[in-house]
Amino acid sequence: MKKRMLRCFYLSFGCLLLVIQAMAAPRIPYIPQVVNYSVGEYKAGNQNWAVAQGADGLMYFGNNRGLLQFDGTRWTLYPLPTNLAVRSIYIDSNNRIYVGSFEEFGYFEANPQNKLVYTSLKAKVKDFSFMNDEVWTIHQKDKNIFFQCFGSYFVFNGKEVKGVRPQRGPLYFHKVNNNMYSSLLGSGFCFFDGINQKEVVPGIALNRDDVVAVLPMDNKLLLLTDSHGLFLYDGFKAVPWQTEADLFLKRSTMNRAVMTSDSLYILGSVSDGLVALDKTARMVWHINRENHLINNTVLGLACDKQNNVWIALDNGIAQIQTSSSFDFYEPLDVQIGMVHDMVRKDNFLYLVSNQGAYSIADESQSPVILPNSKGQNWYIEDLDGQLFCGNNKGTLQIQNKEASFFPGAESGGTAIRKCTIHGKEILLQSSYSVLSVFTKDVAGKWRFSHNIKGFSNLIKRLEVDPAGNIWANHMYKGVYRIQLNATLDSVKELEYITNPDSTRKESALNVMMLRGRVVITDGYQFYMYEDLSQKVVPFNELNNQFKGMGDTYRIVPVNNDLYWFIRSSEYVLVGFENGRYEAKARIPFGLFDNPPIEDRGNIYVDEAGISYFCLNGGIARYNKGKQLPQSHVSLLLSSVRVYNRHKETYQFLPVSGFASLDYSFNNIQFAFSYPNFLGKEFRMQYKLEGFDTNWVDGAADFTKDYSNLPYGSYVLHAKVVNNVGEVLASSSYEFEISRPFYRSYIAFGVYFILIILLLIAIIKAYITWEINRENKAIEQEKKEREEQLKTQEQLIIKLQNEKLEDELTYKSKELASATLSVISHNDFLEALKKEVQMQQLSGTYSKKYFEKLIRMIDENLSSEDAWLVFQNNFDRIHENFFRSLRTHYPDLTPGDLRLCALLRLNMPTKDMARMQNLSVRGVEAARYRLRKKLDIPEGKSLVDFMIEFK
Repeated sequence: MKKRMLRCFYLSFGCLLLVIQAMAAPRIPYIPQVVNYSVGEYKAGNQNWAVAQGADGLMYFGNNRGLLQFDGTRWTLYPLPTNLAVRSIYIDSNNRIYVGSFEEFGYFEANPQNKLVYTSLKAKVKDFSFMNDEVWTIHQKDKNIFFQCFGSYFVFNGKEVKGVRPQRGPLYFHKVNNNMYSSLLGSGFCFFDGINQKEVVPGIALNRDDVVAVLPMDNKLLLLTDSHGLFLYDGFKAVPWQTEADLFLKRSTMNRAVMTSDSLYILGSVSDGLVALDKTARMVWHINRENHLINNTVLGLACDKQNNVWIALDNGIAQIQTSSSFDFYEPLDVQIGMVHDMVRKDNFLYLVSNQGAYSIADESQSPVILPNSKGQNWYIEDLDGQLFCGNNKGTLQIQNKEASFFPGAESGGTAIRKCTIHGKEILLQSSYSVLSVFTKDVAGKWRFSHNIKGFSNLIKRLEVDPAGNIWANHMYKGVYRIQLNATLDSVKELEYITNPDSTRKESALNVMMLRGRVVITDGYQFYMYEDLSQKVVPFNELNNQFKGMGDTYRIVPVNNDLYWFIRSSEYVLVGFENGRYEAKARIPFGLFDNPPIEDRGNIYVDEAGISYFCLNGGIARYNKGKQLPQSHVSLLLSSVRVYNRHKETYQFLPVSGFASLDYSFNNIQFAFSYPNFLGKEFRMQYKLEGFDTNWVDGAADFTKDYSNLPYGSYVLHAKVVNNVGEVLASSSYEFEISRPFYRSYIAFGVYFILIILLLIAIIKAYITWEINRENKAIEQEKKEREEQLKTQEQLIIKLQNEKLEDELTYKSKELASATLSVISHNDFLEALKKEVQMQQLSGTYSKKYFEKLIRMIDENLSSEDAWLVFQNNFDRIHENFFRSLRTHYPDLTPGDLRLCALLRLNMPTKDMARMQNLSVRGVEAARYRLRKKLDIPEGKSLVDFMIEFK
């Protein structure tokens, strides 16, 4: 009776606690970051049965195709000799990886090249018959390793393996606080001392259900059953532990459980993903396929050193970052679109998006769209207890989950600011066209007052500085600086700023406030408005500290010394300390599955300093004060691969110690592992001492290649740097590349001898060459002399011939002249003789006198034909000139031949006329007739023809 009363008391007290928690706790279902890995990423089998973390920080998964290793960057599969699935994994302190399979078990160990090598233990089992024994759990107790199967188990003591098939076969072995327990199929919960199983909780106390997982809870044990929820075992008895997840636990068929380092109980099911409970039995979250989990069937669970939960799934692998500073809310039943702004008020969370304005009550978990808010909404602000919402159709006032338009504020509101201008406190709103002013009525409520005259433009943001200048940011172009008149109803002064830096191409500007100062960005750098000079000048302090952040388009204050800078690709948390700005954290858009659209990122900071990120389809909650696990992650050298490009072969080197390489393997690839699974951004940097002069950034796959390294000694330094420049981990590797044989000392000795021999040969060859050169020079000189003498002789002969020819020509001309003179003389005598004979006949003188005169003339006449003599001599001198003429031109008369001879001698026409007893005209007529006979073309000289004729 007393026990029953105590049990009722415990149950009542537990229910009371749950009611109190339900009333006090916010119910918006935030979940931590979920990272899924599909088959396409890890390139192995669909099903994953077990998961564990090695001493080196790497994650290992029991996969359908073998042991799957993940170092944060690369996946590597190590199949078993049987090519069957790995069902269970246990890793000891020496990083020996024990695995179990169907009728097979053993362990993997890394060789010096850091490749896992498998050793089977099955052959060590003696006197045991295998009967479909499949290893489902592996545990270590003292120095023994237990491989548990359904109905049997094996014990490995480091040397031998013993197979045991007890009368009551275990369903599972469990180890908690160095104690081992076993659960029997529908028959209770037992303590296992390594030999015997002693029942400590009868099956009836567990509703004849199977215990699938055991976790510590203070000085008790938390027993997870298949379908009857949780039980607390205090060493004496087990009682049900009522939780907010009981409905889930009883309908989902539970399978695995693990506890995180911050005492969060993660319970995995076969059909509906997993839930997280805290020690107060409150359900912290429920994650399944509906909210980002890749698969609902949980087959294995483990918590790593950084408090991440790893899930082996029926189809894929998932990681839940329970220690991340972020958790997320994305409605499952409503597509809310791109969230532009949000605010928290009176236990309601209000979101505005391009779909509408939504309210989320803590107890409802689902967003409800507010009336009149459908369409584009740009902002929501809590101003003195009134909620303002900028809708495309006008300005909305939200109250009691109702939204109504402010009368008169009919332009779509894009931004609103509470400010003081000319001593008057107002609300100033921008829109697609006008600037609107809101003032308070007698009841202290904000009401629409009027639109400002003299300005109309498309404004997306606005700021008001302490001097009362209105800074209106055009949606696509520059910035307007506006001053109002004293009554705040019209523009007094207007300045348009388009391009603060004239050396750059004009671009869109963004305006924001930082510590009471107007800040402008143009995509390249920061500018500020200098009150004294009333000019926009570079903001050197920010430009020097944050190079490349000139694309910041929004600054959101967290407090007076902490600000969010929102850029096109990241959020930067900037602190102001000791008079300078400093980056505290960088959060890339890539961290989110649904980042904001370009230029629309926004952050809401509540009164507690918690930041809410507006995302596409949901929000993210950021708690900078959340304590992350202080687990140091080492930078590991995974492999060193060297390549011989001549033989096209490669080999792996040991990853520790000193390595000496043959010169032919001077192409090296280093692969590193940095098993940091917190989802933070970091990068690798390398410096090869002996080769590099500066640190260089590495590739995203954590590999570094060096090609054609010269011989020598090297030390590779590698480090991991986070996004604010802090060094997170480092590593080094020392190696040398030996001299190639052609640069070895033996080779240098051979080179020296060869050089000496070569020098001797060169000297000998040079001497021989010099002698030959001198001999050749002498021969050449001799030859040149002979050639010169021969040339001189030929020249002399030529000159002599030319002289003889000239003399012969001269003589021939003399001969011709003489002959012609003789001919002329004979002609004269013949003419004289005829004249005398005529006188004789006339009888003037005596006959005797005439006979004597004629006899004297005959004695002086040549007996030979003078022209015939001339022709013969002329032919000899002029190479048969007349014979050739007769041959070519047989129709030529003797007179023609004589004319040809005189033309060849180039005699003047007068001389030819005298010698032929012709007049000059007669000679010209004879020349004309001769030209016709010879058929000489017009333009060709007759004299030239005769001289050239042969």
